[in-house]
Amino acid sequence: MKRTRYICFLLAALLVCFAFAGCGRTKADRPFAPAPLVSIGADGTAVWETVEGALYYIYVIDDGEEVPTMECRAQLAEGQTIRVKAVSGRENFGDSRFSDPQTYHAGTIDPSHPHSDVNGDGLCDLCGTDVEAELTFLAVNDLHGKFADTSGQPGVDEFTTYLKELYADPAREEILLSSGDMWQGTVESSTNRGALMTEWMNETGFVSMTLGNHEFDWGADVLGPNSELAEFPFLGINVTVDGETPSYCKASVVVERDGVRIGIIGAIGDCLSSISGEFRDGLDFATGNALTNLVKAESVRLREDEGCDLIVYSIHDGGENFSSSGVTSVTNAQMRYYDTALSDGYVDLVFEAHTHKRYILRDEHGVYHLQGGGENKYVSGADVAFNTVTKRYTVTPRLLGTGTYAKDSLEDDPIVEELYGKYFPDNDPYETVLGENVNRWDSLDIADKVAELYYKKGVEVWGAEYEIALGGGYLKTRSPYDLAKGDVTYADLFSLLPFDNTIVLGKIKGEDLKSNFLSVKENYHTYSADHLYASDVDDDGTYYIIVDSYTSTYAPNHITEVARLTEVIYARDLVAAYVADGRRGD
Repeated sequence: MKRTRYICFLLAALLVCFAFAGCGRTKADRPFAPAPLVSIGADGTAVWETVEGALYYIYVIDDGEEVPTMECRAQLAEGQTIRVKAVSGRENFGDSRFSDPQTYHAGTIDPSHPHSDVNGDGLCDLCGTDVEAELTFLAVNDLHGKFADTSGQPGVDEFTTYLKELYADPAREEILLSSGDMWQGTVESSTNRGALMTEWMNETGFVSMTLGNHEFDWGADVLGPNSELAEFPFLGINVTVDGETPSYCKASVVVERDGVRIGIIGAIGDCLSSISGEFRDGLDFATGNALTNLVKAESVRLREDEGCDLIVYSIHDGGENFSSSGVTSVTNAQMRYYDTALSDGYVDLVFEAHTHKRYILRDEHGVYHLQGGGENKYVSGADVAFNTVTKRYTVTPRLLGTGTYAKDSLEDDPIVEELYGKYFPDNDPYETVLGENVNRWDSLDIADKVAELYYKKGVEVWGAEYEIALGGGYLKTRSPYDLAKGDVTYADLFSLLPFDNTIVLGKIKGEDLKSNFLSVKENYHTYSADHLYASDVDDDGTYYIIVDSYTSTYAPNHITEVARLTEVIYARDLVAAYVADGRRGD
């Protein structure tokens, strides 16, 4: 009877073998791995880990007959000894040797036994130890220096408390990272060039920060000191200066939590054109296939050389057309900014940024992509249950709103006030009321007013020598985008117009003036005292215009710089003076 079962089992195994051969799989040119690792539980259950490429297994109890099995376990009685080998019927594969003999003694377990989890329940089959690590990833993107509370949104005081409470919970291991644009955008951060935010990130345990385009708004001279201040690395696998990786950033970082090694790769997207030309000298970001190849190679290195179990990709780039708090399945064609080939075994989880969208996407390989809006409105989160024995994992993505991490029941963490006091020992000099805004200004109103003030400032400084045709350029407000009715402070204007772009006198050919400034062009705003129209412009003529350094250094505008304002004054300063002068935004 036993012989009949054995013959039937072999016939079944041969059928499985033929099925494998018919699947067109490539045959490896290497022998089998070493014999299975066998452990015996207190109840006499012998279990062994699967062997790659094994068709089935054979075990021998004491000096008995060889028993074939498709399972990875066998039951022993007191004093019995077992040996196991892996079998393959495939060409170019040899059977493994038998494992070292293991003997069952009731009630005892070798304390050095390797954990196993054949049934995948997260518990060791032998000793019942929990072998599943519970990890929580949190990713902040596009915070833009929102350190202090405003009437429109919370700062980071309650968020700091929320994070520290998470860290105190022993049930999970947290990994906090940033996908870029952390510094620039508010008076409390920009005036110290991001140092305040960097110190806060040290305090709250960030493990990495991917560089965003706005980290370059003040030039590389700022990145170096901040990288030295930071207790975490700045990441940018595709960032080069004159063809070399700059000292202020790395390709990746490895962190370990609860026995799981996690590699985090950081990259900046196709954002070079959004950086002012005066800070782009020698700077380059690899994109497209070049970026994909960099990330693939780094992923392989992290897995093979660093022993990483999970690869997280933190990229300062994201989708433009997604906005949802639920999970959305997307195809490769819908994710033009991301090569989904990376999700085919190279990347396990992706945190995104830059577009300020809120979404959870699941790509065609089942990898999740998250972006938490921007400006401290949401935080991306992903709970990962990782089986340290089987290396299998599940991801539960989520978006956290301010109702979770900035709710009133959370007390302010005192470190926030302490750091604020360090950088502003005399309290905040920027909350003085400049004047009253009688009517709400929307973003277009503000941009139009800046164009007018550029023009008037240019006429004041250079008008005696040059005939100024117009003022304006690429002008766009930031969050909260509009200026509410009521009292106006410098801090309010700073959030709307945070860029330190110098006012410039430039000259331009008539044909370029018409195509770049007098045609309908998104975010371009102009003002001229004589209401200049395209029909008034001579294509071959030379015209003088007042713009800022971002607009003048944007090569497609074809502007030749004639002079720069030596006085340190920016768009927000012109608007502040306008409001303080009593004209109050009417």
